[in-house]
Amino acid sequence: MKKTLTLIFQVLLGVVLLGKISNWFLDYSEETNQMLSTAMFTLIGIAYLVGGFVWEKKLTNVIFLICGIYLIAMNFISDFEFKSIIAIACILTPMLIARFSPKESDDEELAEN
Repeated sequence: MKKTLTLIFQVLLGVVLLGKISNWFLDYSEETNQMLSTAMFTLIGIAYLVGGFVWEKKLTNVIFLICGIYLIAMNFISDFEFKSIIAIACILTPMLIARFSPKESDDEELAEN
């Protein structure tokens, strides 16, 4: 079941990516661009929600969950001044946490040596 869901998620991401890239050449309508953007942010939000249950630290889990919820919810709320800035922060923060968090297996190996 997990492999099936992962495959479906990857296919959806691929479709959205192809849609965003093909927009550069085919100039889709504004409604189509809005649908692609909504799908993109929703899929990123879902990935962050799932990622929120992987980490062992509670603070990291909460950050991932909040960012995922905001990225999904922002598609359904009206525009306001800081909507894009918060969205960029919600996309970058979990990526930076994942990139710079220490790997636990490396810590265990260092402790053994």
